[in-house]
Amino acid sequence: MKLYRFRYSPFARKVQMLLELLGTEHELVEVPYGDRTELANLTGGYIYVPVLVDQHGEVLVESRVICERLLQGFAGARLAPSPLEGPIWAYADFADGPLEDIMFRIASPGVRDAWKTAAERGLYVMTKERKFGTGCIEAWLRDRDALSARARHLLAPSLKTLEQRPFLFGDHPTLADAALYGVSVMLEEAGADLLPHVTPALGPYLRRLESCRGMYRAG
Repeated sequence: MKLYRFRYSPFARKVQMLLELLGTEHELVEVPYGDRTELANLTGGYIYVPVLVDQHGEVLVESRVICERLLQGFAGARLAPSPLEGPIWAYADFADGPLEDIMFRIASPGVRDAWKTAAERGLYVMTKERKFGTGCIEAWLRDRDALSARARHLLAPSLKTLEQRPFLFGDHPTLADAALYGVSVMLEEAGADLLPHVTPALGPYLRRLESCRGMYRAG
């Protein structure tokens, strides 16, 4: 398999963690932010990440579609086990939706500054300002403390759960953990101080999840 990603993309990192938990061999392709020609040629014009090329050469786009494919059969029984499919998928959608919206704003100034060229930084700012308004990234930087407080509020029930068990739905990781991992590691990629500023409790949790790579390897 081949996974096309941005290192900071929470959706790509969620898919990557699923592949790692399953012990599925895959190649990571870091997409250049300013040149998505390979991605466009591969998909017929779709230029967002993640994109997964599966073992049969089929091209899959959109993280939820990719996750649905990966969680068929044996993998689904491990990563979204019955009868918890509903709450596990619901949590994953929460992480990809309301939680990601806040965490993305906290991460954006650091992501912008990490691009190597002025052209990439300018393109990043332009795409965000077209959606969120002129000066949005600087506003998010100024509002970091308030945004972090909002993120802590959203995360509070999850953190209470993780005080009592190693993973969100018990002793073993699920799709829900991969989704929470994605939005959390986005902050780590954007700046070493960002995730601890939101909550220091998530750092050890991420390392615990990373130590489970390969635990659901078939056979």
